[in-house]
Amino acid sequence: MKSNQTGGCACGSVRYETQLEPEFSVICQCRQCQRTTGAGHAASFAVIADATTVTGDIQYYDQTSDDGNTTSSGFCKNCGNPVIKKSSGYPQYLFFHAATLDDPGLYKPQMVVYSEFKQPWDYVDPELKSS
Repeated sequence: MKSNQTGGCACGSVRYETQLEPEFSVICQCRQCQRTTGAGHAASFAVIADATTVTGDIQYYDQTSDDGNTTSSGFCKNCGNPVIKKSSGYPQYLFFHAATLDDPGLYKPQMVVYSEFKQPWDYVDPELKSS
């Protein structure tokens, strides 16, 4: 992906912009991401928090992740669109859902995480490495 990524929620109330290229991008198959997205996985990318601006009214929901960290899922208060995640284990990053990019075609997953929770009906490219 290129630097200066922009995106936001379905209604446009929440917007973000990052000045740097993403640090990494993942397909996460943990149960928390499945519940957040309503699908078998979440496609997301990590950016440096200090190089990213987020505007709008976000409602966060905190949970304990499969690795014991506190994760905060951020949803637009207006339309309910999941946009952002934060993790106490990785405080330097913000994680954005790939579909929230203004140009989601720029997203390129690099790896699959928490594949032990994958659903048999959810196809993910077997060429992606799993961690």
